[in-house]
Amino acid sequence: MKTLVWIMVSVVLGSLGQVVLKLGSNKLGDVGLSLQTLPEDMLRLLKTPEIVVGLVLFGTSFLLWIKVLTQTELSYAYPMVSLGYVNVVLLSYFLLQETFTWNKLIGTAIIIIGILVINK
Repeated sequence: MKTLVWIMVSVVLGSLGQVVLKLGSNKLGDVGLSLQTLPEDMLRLLKTPEIVVGLVLFGTSFLLWIKVLTQTELSYAYPMVSLGYVNVVLLSYFLLQETFTWNKLIGTAIIIIGILVINK
């Protein structure tokens, strides 16, 4: 049960990191990431608080995921990562005002059902 908590915290932090990175990318506009603009682009990224927070969330998620991998089978834990898609759909709706369509609802339901079937 304790491992399941670590899995869920890791997944939530990862999906929250995605949403925060999206908020930061909305502020950035276009990022070329070419050899000529890479130093300037990297500085812009690091000066954007949402990008930094998103990276911290991802980093924390990564560390917790390593902990999870030391405690359980990958075939049990990895399907749970799919819950990140569910979280992103919900967080995007509430925090980014993205649309929530029937296709997203059906896809989200299929993901949840798949996780339940795999881990039964």
